[in-house]
Amino acid sequence: MTTKLQVPIDSDVRDGLELRAKELGFDSAQAYIRFWAKSEVDGRRIDLGSPSVTLSSGADSRYEVAISEMADLRKAGKLKTYTTVEEFMKDLK
Repeated sequence: MTTKLQVPIDSDVRDGLELRAKELGFDSAQAYIRFWAKSEVDGRRIDLGSPSVTLSSGADSRYEVAISEMADLRKAGKLKTYTTVEEFMKDLK
């Protein structure tokens, strides 16, 4: 069941929050607030204040190739997956 929580907020703050949410990859300030609230309830610590990293054009190109290759492997059913951390760690050794 869901419920609405209405909080009066200054329009400048709302606009700034909307921009910040978009910068962080959320589609709206509401999505950002829902994420934050759920994290608080679950007792998870989130850090969204770290500055973003800008890759060099070479590194960006390498990542694009790697991401594309992984997408192809996933589509072909050949991407290795793990169901536990232990499985993953064993495979790293």
